[in-house]
Amino acid sequence: MTKRLSIKHLDSLRRGHHWRYWLMALCTTAVLWLSSGVALAQAQGTYPAFEHPYVNDYGDVLSPEQETNVGSRLEQFRSETGVHAVLLTVDTFGRYETGDSTIESFATNLFNTWGIGDATRNDGILVLVAPGDRQMRIEVGAGYDSQADQTAQIIIDNQMLPYFRDGQMAAGTVSGVDAVIQYFAPGASQPAQPSSAATATQGSFWGRIIAFLLIPLSALGGLLRLVYGWWNRQRSRQCPTCQTEMRRLSEQDDDQYLEAGERREESLKSVDYDVWLCPTCGYHTTLSYNSLFSRYRKCSQCHHKTLSENSHTLVSPTYSSTGTAEITQDCKHCGHHHVFTRTIPRKQRSSSSSSSGGGGSSSGGGASGSW
Repeated sequence: MTKRLSIKHLDSLRRGHHWRYWLMALCTTAVLWLSSGVALAQAQGTYPAFEHPYVNDYGDVLSPEQETNVGSRLEQFRSETGVHAVLLTVDTFGRYETGDSTIESFATNLFNTWGIGDATRNDGILVLVAPGDRQMRIEVGAGYDSQADQTAQIIIDNQMLPYFRDGQMAAGTVSGVDAVIQYFAPGASQPAQPSSAATATQGSFWGRIIAFLLIPLSALGGLLRLVYGWWNRQRSRQCPTCQTEMRRLSEQDDDQYLEAGERREESLKSVDYDVWLCPTCGYHTTLSYNSLFSRYRKCSQCHHKTLSENSHTLVSPTYSSTGTAEITQDCKHCGHHHVFTRTIPRKQRSSSSSSSGGGGSSSGGGASGSW
C-alpha cells in the first residue's frame, strides 16, 4: 500500500511539473510576441520629432542664445559644404521607449528615421547628447569610412568629455559641434590623434559588432524597462526611519506636501509627483515623473518645467535666404517673460517628408562616450 501511494504521489508530481513547464513556455511565448509588437509600434512613432533641421534641444542643454548661434553655424556649414549636421539633446534616450537598449542603436535608428544628410552621398552627421544617461554619440552617415569613426572619437575625447566631466554641458556640446564643423568639412585636416586612438578605433569596430548582435534583444529590453518602470513606481516602500510600510497619497492628499511650483507642474501635466507617507512617524518622500509628451520646458529662473514657448514668424524663409521668428517664452509659475529672435533656416528642396532631412542613412558608424 505504501509503495502504491508513493507511485501515485510521483505521478501527481510529474503532472504538476508538466503543467509548470507548459505555463513557462506559454508565458515566454507571450512575452516575446508582445515585445516584438511593442518594438514595432515604438520604432514607427516614438523617436523625438524632427522639428528643427539643425538643433533640437529637448534636453534643455543650451540657452536660447546658444541654440540660435549653433543653429546658424550648422546652417552655414551646410550651405558652404553640403554636409548636413544635426544636434539633438535628450534628457535620457530610454524615456522615448523605442526599444533601443544602447545609445548606439538609438542614434542609428533615429538617424535613419530623420534621414539626415544627402541620400546619394550619405554624408550626414548627428551629434547626440543625453545628460541623464551620462552618454553621448557622434553618428555618421554610411558614406564615411573608418577614418570618420576615429575623427568622431577624437572629438568626443578631446573636445567634449573634459567639459562634461566638469559639469559644463553647454560648453562641451558647443565645443563638440564646432569641432565637427572644423574636422568634417571636405578636405579638412584630421585632428591630432591621441596615443589611445588605435585602441579607440578597435573599440569602435567591436562596439558596432556588439550593437548589431544586441538588436534582436532590444525589443525585449524595451518591454522589460516598461515593466520595471511600472513596478518601481507601484512597489511598496519602507520608512527609512521606523521601517513601517509607507503608503502613497492620492493626487488630492499629496498637494499639501508639494511646493507651489510642483503643484503647478502637476496642473500643467508636465511632471507627476508621488508622495509616500509613513503613517507611524510622519516621514514622507516625494518622487517625480516627467511627462514624455509635455510641451513645457524647464524655466531658467525657477527651474520648474512650466515654461511655454510660442513662435511668430517675422520674415518667412525662402530657398535663397533665411527667415526670422520672434520667440516668446512665458513661465506659468514664476511669471518669467522673455522675447528674442531666432533665425529660421532656408527652405530645402527635398523629396523627403522629414523636416529638411535629405533621405540620408547610417550603418552604425561613429563613436560614443560616457562620463
